[in-house]
Amino acid sequence: MGASVGDKKGGLSANINVTPLVDIVLVLLIIFIVITPAVDASVKLPLAKHSPKVEKDPGAKYLTVVYQSKKDPNGKYLGPGPISIDEKDAQNKLFALDGGAKEQELGDFINRNVSYLTDKRVFVKADGDMPYSEVDKLFKLIKKSGADEASIVTGEDKDTKKEGGK
Repeated sequence: MGASVGDKKGGLSANINVTPLVDIVLVLLIIFIVITPAVDASVKLPLAKHSPKVEKDPGAKYLTVVYQSKKDPNGKYLGPGPISIDEKDAQNKLFALDGGAKEQELGDFINRNVSYLTDKRVFVKADGDMPYSEVDKLFKLIKKSGADEASIVTGEDKDTKKEGGK
């Protein structure tokens, strides 16, 4: 039944038997398929609730834009609200991303103020329930207005009893 392959003088055959290798791989595959759902359900990772605080130079000036959302009396998100500048001399100015005069006025204001800064970065404080698509519109306007970078500023979570991921 054994056919001689190779040398006609009855030399050694150099064939590798892969059956044990396939058996081991199949057993490992079955083990991983069985264990994976159990491991996935038991791992809880704590998620960050806020970013590290921005280190500011003591004498440096920064431009911060506050983007608020409209809410009903129950606290439900209704849509994007007014945009204001977080400075004492500009608190009465309100802007909007309406594609009209208020948006142009905001772009001009950012352009004028960023040109005086050494760090041409604008910080954005947006409400947590604001959709990212709305905040992204503000980012694009900031970049178009001459800022090098726009960064989101987040606040610390007030509820310290909750742990992330649970």
